[in-house]
Amino acid sequence: MKLESLELKGFRTYVSLALEFPARLTFIIGPNANGKTNILEAIGMLSFGKSFRGAPDIDLVNHAGSAYHVSGRFEKRGRHFELALGCDISGSKLRRRIVLNGKQLAGRAQMIGHLVSVIMSPADILIVDGGPAYRRRFLDQVLSYQNPDYLRDLLSYNRALRQRNALLKKIKGQRERIKELGPWQVELARFGDSLTRARQRFVSEFQDTFRESLGSISNTRDEIGLRLEYSAEREPEGLQQALDYYVSRDIALGHTTVGPHRQNLLFERDRMDITRFGSQGQKRSLVLALRIAQFSFLRERLDLPPVLLIDDVIRELDAARRAAFVTLLRSCGQAIFTTPDLDGLMIDDFQQDSAVLRVTSPGRVESLSK
Repeated sequence: MKLESLELKGFRTYVSLALEFPARLTFIIGPNANGKTNILEAIGMLSFGKSFRGAPDIDLVNHAGSAYHVSGRFEKRGRHFELALGCDISGSKLRRRIVLNGKQLAGRAQMIGHLVSVIMSPADILIVDGGPAYRRRFLDQVLSYQNPDYLRDLLSYNRALRQRNALLKKIKGQRERIKELGPWQVELARFGDSLTRARQRFVSEFQDTFRESLGSISNTRDEIGLRLEYSAEREPEGLQQALDYYVSRDIALGHTTVGPHRQNLLFERDRMDITRFGSQGQKRSLVLALRIAQFSFLRERLDLPPVLLIDDVIRELDAARRAAFVTLLRSCGQAIFTTPDLDGLMIDDFQQDSAVLRVTSPGRVESLSK
């Protein structure tokens, strides 16, 4: 899998930009705050349909316009594809459009899995250091790439969850309306149980890959494991039973307290949660191991390497982590980096198949000979 070109119109700092990616490794250099990460963000949009920085569509539109357009050409298994994503914001209305090889797609669920990428950024530390939502997002991203049905179930689950929560707020004080919850609980349980089973399988299958990656960075290969933590002890018996059991509590609180949207991914050593008690060094190792394992897992399951998008993380790696990172680069198909400059990167082995782009000022990029 290889991204060949990228075109931006009205996206972030770029009024108009066209880039080619002929080399296996591309380094995007330039001062901070000039728009290097915006390029990776745009590629990520084509890969997952949303900003990896968590930005809403309205924040992605260049200040001089009311719409953005991102398109890319890529090769996959000998075939060539063109994928485009656009968003037009007129007043309070937002219209999105996704097109693959000239055919409009119904939504994100249809675009996921065409251009697969793994993004590494300084914000990854939040997967370990942040709340459970960051770890659920990691699970959802990997599983959506692996199985398009997972994303469809996730979107359906979230719709049913919004409906049930809205109804819970109305029912409070009107207990006679409790039967109205029935249809939404059936939908929630159907899709929720499917998500839970998929997450359980993933954690089980991913465990060895993660430990192997962690072992390449530190000496903790067999000490730290992954575990899916449920939102309530009754949830593993089936979400329908859990929803029925906790319905009074949910009505009192006005929201659904059990289900996949409350689950957590734990990193444990001797049943101790590393996200709460681990050192910053341990957490940085966990994050790097997690991303390397994600790349290896997807490469094996999809039978092709994802595109690596690396946002200014190389300099903060110590010797052991940098060695693991270089090993990853040797096994990847394509990687695109952002970094202020090339000094001290220690990647001379890759000079023969690399290119350099320099962001000279916000919205302006030039190609350099390395």
